[in-house]
Amino acid sequence: MKELMLKRWFLVGAWAVLAFMSYEADAEALCVGGIPETTTSDVYEERSNGEIKHIPSDLIFMRCAIGQSFENDQCIGIASLFTWQQALQLSVGYQFNDSQNWRLPNVKELGVIVERSCVRPSINEDAFPATPPDDFWTSTPSLQDPERAWSVAFFNGTSSLKAKDRSVNVRLVRTALPAE
Repeated sequence: MKELMLKRWFLVGAWAVLAFMSYEADAEALCVGGIPETTTSDVYEERSNGEIKHIPSDLIFMRCAIGQSFENDQCIGIASLFTWQQALQLSVGYQFNDSQNWRLPNVKELGVIVERSCVRPSINEDAFPATPPDDFWTSTPSLQDPERAWSVAFFNGTSSLKAKDRSVNVRLVRTALPAE
């Protein structure tokens, strides 16, 4: 079993290195064969207004990063970058599609949309088109270092601590209402 896990991690690591070396801005994600998809399209309920519901978690995510707009089933434009404090402030009372219930997701919430079998980006591109293959802030601060907070990297699907003064992408989330 241990040998199988090592082989699996080696394959994932090899794919990540290959993806990094061969990445082009408009390229499709590189996915590892033999590893089951973790965010298949059937876990999402598409909405026509730039939102998408992750059915198992009952969370509704913005399909585009802040700074992009959703037009004709695509995210258009360049994502804006924010420090952690700016991202938290932005989410308070953020108005989108007649809702002000948007918030910065915690590390576990943002982690549910990571596609673990793909890199660059590590996300379902049908559900979240044109996602920058880079870090996204979460609302989860570090417990050991008050100058750092957790981010999720859609380059390779990992979570890591980043300095709060770094400029990073933002995607907001809200909990689905009972009628949704």
